Amino acid sequence: MMIKKTIATLILLTSLPAFAGEADEKYDLGEQAHKNHCYKCHGDDIYTRKNSFIKSIDALSKQVVRCKDGNDIPWFDEDTETVIHFVNKKFYNF
Repeated sequence: MMIKKTIATLILLTSLPAFAGEADEKYDLGEQAHKNHCYKCHGDDIYTRKNSFIKSIDALSKQVVRCKDGNDIPWFDEDTETVIHFVNKKFYNF
């Protein structure tokens, strides 16, 4: 039984760096897309203002899509998801 637990632990620990790499790549891609498009309209202060109406990941997702569609930003769904991931991790942590 102890050997099975040890093997399971080793498998879990060796897979963590792969997940971390994917998350970092998603963050980096989102940061780049955000930098290229979002700063044309606003700065970071929009995320930190006291009267923000973004209170959930769902509200953040909807707002990013509204901005993308309203400004004809040519993002695929995956691109939009990376921006949502970036903004959430940097400013909200939902």
